[in-house]
Amino acid sequence: MPPELVVHRDRLDSVLPLLGAEVNDDGYLVDTETGEVVRSEDGEELTIDEIGYLGHGSIEPVEADFSAVVSRVSDENLWDD
Repeated sequence: MPPELVVHRDRLDSVLPLLGAEVNDDGYLVDTETGEVVRSEDGEELTIDEIGYLGHGSIEPVEADFSAVVSRVSDENLWDD
């Protein structure tokens, strides 16, 4: 299983630049290279407070909803060797 990184929401701003992202003045996750708001798999723009998970190997926000996070994690096949 790939390593996981768990970051407390209060510290997320300090980790995002390492992933090529930042939070804009409106609270949305933004790609630092393009300046565009990073969208979820469904095409939604989520504020940093609405994000519950960032996809493995990418900056793909997932809504802070238990079923949405479980669905996304299940899709990643994290449990396979």
